[in-house]
Amino acid sequence: MTGMGRRSEREVRVRSYAKINLGLEITSRRDDGYHELVSVMQAVNLADTLIFIPADEISVDSGVAGLNQRDDLIWKAATALREAAGVGHGIHILSEKELPSRAGLGGGSSNCAATLVALNEIWEAGLPVEKLAEIAAELGSDPAFFMYGGTALTRGRGELVQPLPNTPPRWIVLARPEESLSTPAVYAELRADEHSDGAATLALAAGLTEGRLDYDLMHNNLAPAALRLCPAMQGVLDVLQESSDFAMVSGSGSACFGLFADRSAALETMEVFEGIGQWVRVSEFVPRQSVADAADHRYGNEEGGR
Repeated sequence: MTGMGRRSEREVRVRSYAKINLGLEITSRRDDGYHELVSVMQAVNLADTLIFIPADEISVDSGVAGLNQRDDLIWKAATALREAAGVGHGIHILSEKELPSRAGLGGGSSNCAATLVALNEIWEAGLPVEKLAEIAAELGSDPAFFMYGGTALTRGRGELVQPLPNTPPRWIVLARPEESLSTPAVYAELRADEHSDGAATLALAAGLTEGRLDYDLMHNNLAPAALRLCPAMQGVLDVLQESSDFAMVSGSGSACFGLFADRSAALETMEVFEGIGQWVRVSEFVPRQSVADAADHRYGNEEGGR
């Protein structure tokens, strides 16, 4: 990996992007308590900023109220990377939050992956991306996706990642009610008769390999469970469905997204949500970069961050 170079004596800033699920089908519950899924995940241009500061020990200021440091995926990622690399370095990591927690946007998983990539450079560990992805998969279901970014088909519990061609560009309006949702609670609420066979999402992925984004194949069978737990999401969906080309719950919620071909229409919809005081952002898809570009482009730095 190239880009950041040796930066051990000064702070490094990296971007940690959000995701949406263009398709998400839960197919079954596994014996280990996880669920089997088929999903098309898409990185979007909305990000936390992680600041890495030289230190003697590993410590994290997550920006999330009430989160114990040792429960933070950032801390777990730094600790796992140090052990895998066989180094004794420390680091202080400060998270400047832009992504809401418990919103189905993958903020914690993205922070985990960004930490692995950045510290692999900062500590000059030299681990290949495949090893970083292996560490990421051990820490959670979604971090492995963020090692690659862009568009990808994920399977298993989310740790099996198959990169796809970049999705045709769209403008995205992301909005959510005040309430947040616990992913485990949403999965616990999911009913067996709401499982599906994953065929629609696999067909969606096949279409993307040919440059097609087929809205008719975009499904999220976690959405009914999320809406039962957070009925306020329906009002958000109603606005997005009325104004966008397509709208859906992202992941386990509580964020929803609408896709737009036209930027002005997306901005008009953003103004509707701002007018009623709800959290809203306009974004775009983030294409997949090469691993060599990850440090300076996908994850940025204090000189070249985006």
